[in-house]
Amino acid sequence: MIKNKLNRMKNHLGMKPNQKEKAQPIETAQKNVMPGLVELDEKWSKLGFSPKYFENEVTFIKETRYPVDSILGPYAFLELEKVVKKWSAVTFNHPLSAANVPVEQLLFFDIETTGLSSGAGHSIFLLGYSKIERDEVLVRQYLLSGPSSEAAFYYYFLNDIEAHHKLVTYNGKAFDWPQVKTRHTFVRDQVPNLPKIGHYDLLHAARRFWKDTLPSCRLSIVEKEILQIDRIEDTPGYLAPMLYFDYLNEQEPLYLEGIIKHHEMDVMSLIPLYIHISRMILTNENDEWTEKEKYEIARWFYYLKDDEEALLRFRALTTSNDLLIKHNSLLHLALIYKKKKQLDQAYELFQILALSGEHQIVSLEELAKLSERKKDYDIALLHCQNALKLIKNNSYSIKGEKVKEELLKRQKRLFVKLDGK
Repeated sequence: MIKNKLNRMKNHLGMKPNQKEKAQPIETAQKNVMPGLVELDEKWSKLGFSPKYFENEVTFIKETRYPVDSILGPYAFLELEKVVKKWSAVTFNHPLSAANVPVEQLLFFDIETTGLSSGAGHSIFLLGYSKIERDEVLVRQYLLSGPSSEAAFYYYFLNDIEAHHKLVTYNGKAFDWPQVKTRHTFVRDQVPNLPKIGHYDLLHAARRFWKDTLPSCRLSIVEKEILQIDRIEDTPGYLAPMLYFDYLNEQEPLYLEGIIKHHEMDVMSLIPLYIHISRMILTNENDEWTEKEKYEIARWFYYLKDDEEALLRFRALTTSNDLLIKHNSLLHLALIYKKKKQLDQAYELFQILALSGEHQIVSLEELAKLSERKKDYDIALLHCQNALKLIKNNSYSIKGEKVKEELLKRQKRLFVKLDGK
């Protein structure tokens, strides 16, 4: 019965016909045979795993390879190398830039755990990554055979990664890697040190771009809605703890077959997701992206204080048919011009924004500041009073009373300056 149930979880990668899967066994180190392990090894070998032994502990490792021209979602895996070359060609810096990073050093990493907290009572039982290796995509998965085998589990994983590698994850900075650090502390005297490794977390980008348009930014939702990857008969990740405990209780690896495929899909789908997000950032004038996406990219550069790149991106949005995006872009442009001491350009844009829209008060306040700086006190007072009228008439939403207080102080100061003329 269990085999019939678990068979329904197979064949869910949804990859195109030119993708050939071939498991490559990993050489097994010399071992002292432990009771019951021979039978367990045979069960794991049916799922493509091979045992690795370390200090009388065993872990299981699986390697799966696909041709690099295989397609997942809208991209072939080989597009990754093209994207890395584009990162190396641009002049701007960005947190997701893989400039001058050999494509083989990017590890698309994910874990499965027995719980969502990082407490000592929860363990990582499956971790691994996908990477480009010559003309193939390699997926390497490490499985914890039992709670007493964490040293073997981390020993082989840490022997395969180095400081020059770069992790690409989805919420890995906040969850996956801190979990690895926590569990490493329990076996650190037996295994290699954790490398200080570079990290690109794609969840941050996904939230920036799609939090207002998708029902959630879970990886499976982003895959389906953005990359058109529809997982077939996928075993949900939330079942992972239950399935792992079932495996431990009955020593039946078949319980984990579905979650192993789920994990494989997680690490593989990070490749087209990184390609997609990178292309969004690298190719500004592309009709593939929505204006909302382009605006969020521009705003990201603004947040990074890359004024030149932000200017370029915001300028392209000043003709948007979406008035909110248009006005927001004009405001950011005006603030950048002001910061760069290009005050005439800033003044002109603040004048446009003062006429209508959501930024009238802030624009009138900025006009008052710039006019006062030029000693045009009459004009500064007019802008100040117009802003106060808008606040009084409740025709504009503001945060708190701080803006009103600042305007009243400025108005008082301008009256004094005008009286002194």
